[in-house]
Amino acid sequence: MGGNGLAYNTIPLRGYDDRTVGPQNSVGNPIGGRVTAKYGLELRYSLSLDPLPIFALIFAEAGNVWADINKTDPFDLRKSVGIGTRLILPAVGLVGFDFGYGFDRKAVDGQDPKWLFHFQFGRGF
Repeated sequence: MGGNGLAYNTIPLRGYDDRTVGPQNSVGNPIGGRVTAKYGLELRYSLSLDPLPIFALIFAEAGNVWADINKTDPFDLRKSVGIGTRLILPAVGLVGFDFGYGFDRKAVDGQDPKWLFHFQFGRGF
């Protein structure tokens, strides 16, 4: 879980790097899990509908991945908020640009919380 889900087959969680949320082995590589939870809220405002649909948005997300059901804690979620835009291009589909702030980056990869850019192509979160 983490990132935008384009580079790897992951569940997107904006504000975090790809595959950083969830169980890792002893050297810090992701090993995946059997249980996942993700919650999201996204509010969009239309800036233009004709000739090209353009939307501004704000979002809040929370999620995590656990190794198995016995280790699952539904209150141990990694949280993020952010802003973004969506364009709906003819013959291409949805294109999005987001800035997400991951509040729990210290617990995930040891880095300080910061804003991360995410690109989205072809599908919604």
